Amino acid sequence: MKMSNDNLAGFSLCPPAGIATLLCAILLTATAAIAETIEAQLPSGITVTANFRAGSSAQPAVLILHGFLQTNHSVPMSLLAGNLSSKGYTVLNPTMSLGVNRRSQSMACEAVHTHTLEDELTEVDYWVNWLSKKGYKEIVLTGFSSTGNHAILNYVSQEFHPAIKLAILTNLNPAYTDIAEHKKTRAAANESKLSKFSMGFCKNNYTATTDSYLSYAKFDENKLLELLKNTNIQTEIILGTADTVLPKNWADRIKALQALQAPVRVRMIKNANHFFDGTQEFDLAEEVENILKNIPVK
Repeated sequence: MKMSNDNLAGFSLCPPAGIATLLCAILLTATAAIAETIEAQLPSGITVTANFRAGSSAQPAVLILHGFLQTNHSVPMSLLAGNLSSKGYTVLNPTMSLGVNRRSQSMACEAVHTHTLEDELTEVDYWVNWLSKKGYKEIVLTGFSSTGNHAILNYVSQEFHPAIKLAILTNLNPAYTDIAEHKKTRAAANESKLSKFSMGFCKNNYTATTDSYLSYAKFDENKLLELLKNTNIQTEIILGTADTVLPKNWADRIKALQALQAPVRVRMIKNANHFFDGTQEFDLAEEVENILKNIPVK
């Protein structure tokens, strides 16, 4: 079992400039390397893994989900995990299995996808309960891009664990699919048939069962806005002003939900692209930390 990084809790973020940026990246990489690796076997038989960094009990625990087909090593969430850990937060950063035992690599578009978003919800629920059983009474769910955020939104739209206090969605975007293809597939009866679809950055090569494809494809713009409108938990949405992946006027459309009394707030990070490259990595960490500081902890 690897050592946790409790003794790094007092470190500050490195200055985001010049050689200091490189040194900080090296520091955070070292921090991630000593995170404790957690393994668990689910009732389905799949073995799932996560990186765990124990922090101060006086601060909320943060469960971080990666984006579409990625792993817990993928940016920007891996960097956010390191940054928050360096500030003393407990961080749990799982890799969604996508039906693969101990998955450690990003999944190719051409791989056979039989997993569903509902399978991911089962894993999210497992990790939430794992944190709760370790004594964490304040848990924050943080996701990125499409599927990580979609899993969180879907999870909190149902009856969720009482320890969940907040959702933070970074660069929330819909599942980009071919509209005609989506409609045609919804009418198909054979849910186990393998076909090639367009999904996100996978163009006509996302090899999946109909059931798997539809579980992700349903999260279009209207579905996300509906979920946000009806959410039962405070939801903070962080968007980059230079993100070219997001739909047109996306921030304004989400902000309009506030007039409907939805507990949703949009925060913008200037010059940040979809992956918060460069110094915007630190801007993202600072924004998330500012949100976390305002959560009352018992």
